[in-house]
Amino acid sequence: MSKVKFSKDIEGVLDNLDEKKLKGKVGIKVHFGEKGCETYMDPKVVKKVYERVVSAGHEAALVECNVLYKGSRTDEESHIKTAKEHGFDFAPIDILDGEVGDDDMELSGKGNIDEAKIGKGLEKYDSLIVLTHFKGHVASGFGGAFKNLGMGLGSRAGKLHMHSDVSPSIKKDECVRCGECIENCDVDAIKMTKEGAVITDLCIGCAMCIAICDYRAVRIPWGGSTNKELQEKIVDYSATIIDYLDQSLIYINVLDNITEDCDCMGKKQTPLITDVGFLISDDPVAIDKASLDIVDRETDEKFSEINSVDNMHKINYAAEMGLGSQNYNLHQIT
Repeated sequence: MSKVKFSKDIEGVLDNLDEKKLKGKVGIKVHFGEKGCETYMDPKVVKKVYERVVSAGHEAALVECNVLYKGSRTDEESHIKTAKEHGFDFAPIDILDGEVGDDDMELSGKGNIDEAKIGKGLEKYDSLIVLTHFKGHVASGFGGAFKNLGMGLGSRAGKLHMHSDVSPSIKKDECVRCGECIENCDVDAIKMTKEGAVITDLCIGCAMCIAICDYRAVRIPWGGSTNKELQEKIVDYSATIIDYLDQSLIYINVLDNITEDCDCMGKKQTPLITDVGFLISDDPVAIDKASLDIVDRETDEKFSEINSVDNMHKINYAAEMGLGSQNYNLHQIT
């Protein structure tokens, strides 16, 4: 059985941090929350994790990749600005896929994928703390350690790959024929017509056009993968990163301000529950399963009913891949 430790405060969890798992430069993987969201992870919690890592003699930074959609975290400059406005101004911030999300590296994929497109900046780090705000998610059921790691560290092209195997398209009624997408397409996959820009079969799925279009005329093919396929790709990407870092990862799940939707939603949300506690483990399967069990119990199973997605598929798939165990011992830290 895997060990998962629970505490009502972050200090209790940090006192049980296995520093031997941390090597060299440490990335602390966080989610800064979209502009308009108010229930993202408390930056004071993240600051305590950062200070503990630095006090142990490690160089550290808060790490993340740009988002797929057009929002306040689409490019590096606005992403860091949003992070600092949300209180994450106490540590270096490293956006691993660069200025516009196209700086990635292709790693040999695990599971059902041939390759994973990961933010290239991960090359600078020797280990990770995957610090996750546990919450709901409309497409993958819930956002836990795997979602934070796999989807979070995928470059923009990687995120598009996870969400869909279909190329984006352009909404003709919203295209103003400015030509920005054509100028920024590295493979000349976009041509201009009388009706507007058109993405051709030359598209490689880099998603640059999504980021560059100021008129939001590029349609993201969200439904290109089923919910189960999306969950599996998230796990496949996570497995690729875990292998790349040679298992040097620690997982902390924060069970506070648990909302129906992801922190990517730029709107105010009313939490289902607040102030449940903190979990720590070196097993991503066990910590996500324990988090789901606790939150379901605390909400009388309402959490698993909010999204019409099989929450267990991601956990079952990850366990089948050998990434951890669903059987865990939960240790209360006093």
